[in-house]
Amino acid sequence: MSKRPSQWGDSGGDYKRRRSDDGSTHSTPPSKVLHIRNVADGAREQDIIQAVQSFGKVSYVTLMPRQRQGLVEFDRIDAAETCVEFNRNREINVCGRPAFFNFSVSQNIKRPPHALNAPGNQQQFQEYGPNKILLMTVLNPMYPITVEVVHSITAQYGSVQRIAIFHKNGVQTLVEFGSVEQAVRAKSMLDGADIYAGCCTLKIEFSKTDRVNVVANNEESWDYTSDARGAPHGHPAMPGPYDAVAAAAAQGYGYDPYAAHAAHAAHAQDPYGYGYAAAAAAAADPNAGFDPNAGYDQSGFAAGGGESAVLMVYNLDQEKINCERLFNIFCPYGNVARIKVFVKKTGAAMVQMDRREGAMNALKWLNQAIFMGNKLSLSFSRHSTIEDRGLIGSLPDGTPAVADYQTSRNNRFMTPEASRKNIMVHPTKLLHFYNAPPPVTSDELKKVFVDAQAPVPIRFTLFEKRGNPGARTTGLIEWKDEAAALEAMSICNHSAMVGPNGQPYTLKLAFSQPKNPDHHQRT
Repeated sequence: MSKRPSQWGDSGGDYKRRRSDDGSTHSTPPSKVLHIRNVADGAREQDIIQAVQSFGKVSYVTLMPRQRQGLVEFDRIDAAETCVEFNRNREINVCGRPAFFNFSVSQNIKRPPHALNAPGNQQQFQEYGPNKILLMTVLNPMYPITVEVVHSITAQYGSVQRIAIFHKNGVQTLVEFGSVEQAVRAKSMLDGADIYAGCCTLKIEFSKTDRVNVVANNEESWDYTSDARGAPHGHPAMPGPYDAVAAAAAQGYGYDPYAAHAAHAAHAQDPYGYGYAAAAAAAADPNAGFDPNAGYDQSGFAAGGGESAVLMVYNLDQEKINCERLFNIFCPYGNVARIKVFVKKTGAAMVQMDRREGAMNALKWLNQAIFMGNKLSLSFSRHSTIEDRGLIGSLPDGTPAVADYQTSRNNRFMTPEASRKNIMVHPTKLLHFYNAPPPVTSDELKKVFVDAQAPVPIRFTLFEKRGNPGARTTGLIEWKDEAAALEAMSICNHSAMVGPNGQPYTLKLAFSQPKNPDHHQRT
């Protein structure tokens, strides 16, 4: 196993805990740098500082969110020793979750070059290690995130040079400011804020890149330093900028990363339901004519695609995916109207549900699910429908890239009675099957998945009908994990089966909460 890159410390970052002969788990020699485990999801550098600042002055913090780990460097070794000793017998909570602190084998955290050469307050910049480029992760993206949206909330803090949105790990965007100071200001004021009330929460960190590359100006990337200046063509004008320092000062805070963060925290629970950026603007100038309904329609959905029932789906396996397989995993959450898999923009698709409620269900239950080896990323599209534009292309398996399901009999919400039968859950490793030809056997069911080259189940549970033990048409099928079950569902949902007298049957699958009923026949 290779060591972690040297940017984490001068010894390469070997973070294994070592146990001494007396059973202590803290045998690593004392260091000013502590390794943190079990860091809460969504925790920020400021949260770590707040949790440990009582032990001594913190010089630097860096996080590894995917591993739920991090490093914190104190300015004195005795402060680090006090923290470790305290954590032996007592909890240190970060964002309400116990974190574990132990000495790192590194004696210091290596700063990126831009942190060491930043202008201005040298100690402040070394402490936070900022860059003029911010990496913003959008959590719970219930509304479309476009260049227009990102620009509107960031331009208030400085000169935005470039923006690039990508979908490798959910919805993320890189925002390049004109200076490090502007990026620091934007991060301290926006980190943890909601773009829209109750959703689209921003988790912001400094990027390690030194430039945002923009290939073309479109809804997902824009270079404001090029000849095509100003707002993206065809998009509404951006809100006017305001001074974030004034917003903090209006609440009695001078500007510094701690005070600005405190001002943000004071407004995080906005009683009027606006995103924090708008609420802070109102605080900065109460007479600015701020409209609390701006950006929202009468139903309460965000304007500019707020009523859309079309979802963008990213991180798909282009070699395996097709319209039918997407339909098979989306139909349990609402009626599917149309699906388009992009041919040139590989790994992406659009799914149009018949109403917004179905799209919101799919976003809630399928977003971030592991599907065919990748983590699905779903967000609302700015388009309200999927339209045919010229010749429909073909996918690698030869099927068309666009399909219409508005009249499909496999949609499951066609009547109120049918809708009530659907129970929505996150993907689980357990699928409920029904409408199989009676009396179906586990071997017949297994053959469906084997023949389709889908992940093979590990267990079957067949339900007997009361008064008619031989009429088995439903039951449960279990896989090794949720990802295997979701892939199997995409491939084999609505598979054709033949009854004993040649009648056709359509096997239907739905996710089920794990249960272990005594009266079921397990095979």
